[in-house]
Amino acid sequence: MSAAPGRRALAEALRHVGVREAPPGSNRTMFGRWFGADGVPWCAIFVSYCFDVGAGVVLCRGWHGAGVGRRGVAYVPTLAAWLKATERWVAHPQPGDLAIFDWDGGLPDHVGIVIRAEGDRLQTVEGNTAVGNDSDGGEVMRRERRLADVAGFGRVT
Repeated sequence: MSAAPGRRALAEALRHVGVREAPPGSNRTMFGRWFGADGVPWCAIFVSYCFDVGAGVVLCRGWHGAGVGRRGVAYVPTLAAWLKATERWVAHPQPGDLAIFDWDGGLPDHVGIVIRAEGDRLQTVEGNTAVGNDSDGGEVMRRERRLADVAGFGRVT
């Protein structure tokens, strides 16, 4: 039996750790070119890429919302709404789940893919992040986060 889509997407995401936008600060990446919307904030585009290329799953397929395209979704609040409305929202993360981050109590700000959760900490791989710029940092990185910063998790099966 093949690995779950989330685990395949996670494996794809980890292949890109260290990729940076070029030029710095431009939001221009191979992921944006692939999506058809280069030069825009790309954390959700990155997870869309990983799920489509790595697992053959198009996030938000058939959903009508801001940022939805034929290859996935570019807008984190739309992704979070889709996960909730399609009963993919889960309380306890597993490797390959989507972690939706909310830094300020407003709309969801950022998304990553769970590597592992332990205690009150979470390890993720994220696009468009950096130490000191959590949601628009320009690099694919492994990050350690507090569970308290997570609005919720999504499991794509």
